[in-house]
Amino acid sequence: MELKEKLKSVSRKVETLRERYLHLLGEKKEMERTIERQELEIAKLEKEVKQLKIDNEFLRVARSVPSSPEAIARYKGQVAKMVRDIDRCIKQLNA
Repeated sequence: MELKEKLKSVSRKVETLRERYLHLLGEKKEMERTIERQELEIAKLEKEVKQLKIDNEFLRVARSVPSSPEAIARYKGQVAKMVRDIDRCIKQLNA
């Protein structure tokens, strides 16, 4: 009789552990989904920050364009460089 009771006790403990395992497995999967969503959000925000930096640089340059021909040529070169950088970024995004 004592052996049966011990077996029942062990069986209950095994079932309890199994239930805890399944519960933790479910929590793990939910956390993995949360991490994935957050990583996507981070990538989106990093892309937005990059674009805002480009926009900020463009606006800074646009506001400071002087009227002398030499300065205009220099700024045209800077704008051309920014356009090349943007094109390079677009190519990398499409790759």
